[in-house]
Amino acid sequence: MKKYILFPLLFLAFHHSPLSTLHSLHAQGRFDASLFAGLNVCQVDGDGAGRYNHPGLRAGIGTSFALGDDRQSPWRMVVELAYTQKGSHINESNGEISLQYIEVPLMLSYNALNNRLRLAAGVAPAVKIGCSVTFGGSPEPAHEALYRTFDWLPVTVAAEYLFTDHLGLSVRWQNSMLSVYDGGGTYRIIPSNHGAFNRLISFGLTYRMGNH
Repeated sequence: MKKYILFPLLFLAFHHSPLSTLHSLHAQGRFDASLFAGLNVCQVDGDGAGRYNHPGLRAGIGTSFALGDDRQSPWRMVVELAYTQKGSHINESNGEISLQYIEVPLMLSYNALNNRLRLAAGVAPAVKIGCSVTFGGSPEPAHEALYRTFDWLPVTVAAEYLFTDHLGLSVRWQNSMLSVYDGGGTYRIIPSNHGAFNRLISFGLTYRMGNH
């Protein structure tokens, strides 16, 4: 049910206050605003597959603001709100892990090349709104129940280049540092932090207003 109400909510979010507010702030020269959409290629570390072979969508809105008193400072804080699909395909068992999240990336960025190139790094905490696990074409509700509600600490590195005044290409890499699964598997950082971890590479288009 959650995924069926997601797109109307996103439409309302785009249509009403966030974009109108960001557009107003952009007009004052304080913020920039952006829309983005693209494709994730994903895997889940700990599933035994080890391939970026699960596609997913990513779309949302974002803004950034200059750090310090100088509005033209190349250092900016980026905040986004996105719907993103993660998961894995396991060829050996004809298995599929499909996860859907709402994420809020928070990144520090540096703008270069007259603000056309943006390099950013930070974290993208996310809340799970959907989960489907199948093996051999059969649903696995017991495994679905083991995937945690929150992906607390995905580390994110991103690059965006505007090839017109507003339209650009983006790429990002993301890797969860905390397990998203209450079960066995690999581990990050310390052995007690074991289970499964989302990892993905994302490619997309961005439409940015402001900061020119």
